[in-house]
Amino acid sequence: MKPSAQVASAPGKLILVGEYAVLAGAPAISAAVNIRATARLQPAENGGSELHIANCGERYGFSVGPGGSLDWHRDPNDRGALLDAALKTLAARGYLPEIPPPMILELCTRSFYSVEHSGVSQKIGIGSSAAMAVALTSALESFLGQEPTFDACLQAHRLFQQGQGSGIDVATSWFGGIIAMQRDGNDSPAITQLSWPQGLNVVPVWTGESASTTAMLQRLESFKEHSGESCDRIMQRLVAASEGTCKHWQADAADDVIASLDEYGRLLQELDSAAGIGIWSDAHTRLNGMARKAGVGYKPSGAGGGDFGLAFSRDAARLERLFSKVDSELIRQPGRLAWADRGLVINGDG
Repeated sequence: MKPSAQVASAPGKLILVGEYAVLAGAPAISAAVNIRATARLQPAENGGSELHIANCGERYGFSVGPGGSLDWHRDPNDRGALLDAALKTLAARGYLPEIPPPMILELCTRSFYSVEHSGVSQKIGIGSSAAMAVALTSALESFLGQEPTFDACLQAHRLFQQGQGSGIDVATSWFGGIIAMQRDGNDSPAITQLSWPQGLNVVPVWTGESASTTAMLQRLESFKEHSGESCDRIMQRLVAASEGTCKHWQADAADDVIASLDEYGRLLQELDSAAGIGIWSDAHTRLNGMARKAGVGYKPSGAGGGDFGLAFSRDAARLERLFSKVDSELIRQPGRLAWADRGLVINGDG
């Protein structure tokens, strides 16, 4: 069968609770947001494969060798790493023919960046690589006549990340909505789709600073290696707090969820103080102070160090006033993120 054009998109995400603890086996909760990565794939009419990066307008010719290996006509630097990981994953699964059909592939994550007043784009930290891993791998599977699978997307992103991370970002991009995920030591983590507890309001707040998750995970690993039992004790408390939050969430107990999110934020402060990871950056500390004065809770989302924090309360009006105050007086927000129900969408379906 002749390959046909494919368009796939997947959303970014924000971690609500369970960051860091998920790496120690705790459940974590994550929600999709209304920012999407898009992969457009079509047969190459002239016989030469090309990768187009829509964000910057660059084009890179390539050919696919044995095992999904890529031979670039011009070095794309790290812009070709995710395509390389996706093709190698599909080759290992037997989905890639010995001579793959030539393709034109366009990748776009433009909406995952905020343009500063100086004209410089700044990444806003909502899981662009995971969203693109889902969109790209799924588009390739469809292009090759295969049914897209979550497992292939997860494996491609793990290869791209060199094994780092929990995979909850990939799961959220695939399923959409709100999910709870728990790693159990195998390649198929346990995933539960959730609903918002009645009366719980959560608003994402941009810190104005981009953060490197990789760097902070490395600091955590260093702390584990040199702290003896100190790291284990803190992680055990984080695991218990994450488990409690998930139980309250599933019980639709909004007040208990709010208290648990508050406690989780305090435990992240304890971990940060002991390990020097940089979770509670100056920006998060300032936003936390503003949130407390407004009578609402606050915690970093994900690895911390910048990117987004979460303000939470039963009182939607208080959250709205806080958001407006932050946007006008402290940090200009890159638009208003909204929670999204849709995960992977291929060719307009889903």
